[in-house]
Amino acid sequence: MILDVSRLYENAELQESGNRYRPNLIGMWEEDFLSRLTPNERRLAANATLSLPLVGATHQPLEFYSNPTGQQVFLPIASVKFIDDLSVAFAYYDKMRCNLGTVSDYVAALRFQPENAVGSPLDALGVPREAFKDPYVDDVAQKSLKSIVYFVVAHEYAHVMYRHAGYQTVTAQQAQLQESEADTFAMEIMRRVGVMPHALELFFLLAARLEASPGEFPSPADYETYLRQQATHPVSALRILKVAEGIETHTDDFVRHQRDPASWRGRLQRTVQGLRETANALEIGRASCRE
Repeated sequence: MILDVSRLYENAELQESGNRYRPNLIGMWEEDFLSRLTPNERRLAANATLSLPLVGATHQPLEFYSNPTGQQVFLPIASVKFIDDLSVAFAYYDKMRCNLGTVSDYVAALRFQPENAVGSPLDALGVPREAFKDPYVDDVAQKSLKSIVYFVVAHEYAHVMYRHAGYQTVTAQQAQLQESEADTFAMEIMRRVGVMPHALELFFLLAARLEASPGEFPSPADYETYLRQQATHPVSALRILKVAEGIETHTDDFVRHQRDPASWRGRLQRTVQGLRETANALEIGRASCRE
């Protein structure tokens, strides 16, 4: 059973969130992303457009996707809010010196016990609804949200630009190649613009907690069926390691616009380490499932 993200939020709450997010998301798309692309990158995507539905097609919590044939990139409001809430939770737990693993454990529980997932992630994690009023929590959460949303926008744009095939028609290996190609493009745009990729550690940690692994299926064929029918963005250790390598290789480019490059350089080093730890845990977990 897959978690239905609409179980976490009332429709009225999503409507209100949409009213708040949409102007910023459209501004980011037009001013911070499209305007930074080369003419050839714009041409290859055939004037791709941004769509902001309340909930994604399959109602999954990290459902950012694209339609290469229709030249559309989809950022469901519910998925943006899910990332926003978890960014606030991580920032709040960090400020209060609480165990950050509790947040990722909560996300894992959403996948393994989706029938019990009801209500806001912030409420479930005991995070006050006014936590964002703390300057530290607000600053960290906002920067994390921007980092992740920019990455997924560029990633989904890449699927359109490269005319990637839907997972219904490709193998698991081909799906991973497409994901890595889209990741590489997203990282290049972030490097070019100077958008910090520090929150990708959080993004891939959440994605890994929500993604089923090959070892959880009776056979490779069953896993292939899952990819074709349910998975939207398969996560692998290799994919995460490639992102970590990209950050490590281009750290100086990423920090060049920051007021305190040395501090951000250290933060990105921790991000790289966190990504590698997530990749290692993912590989160990999948190996144990195969035994």
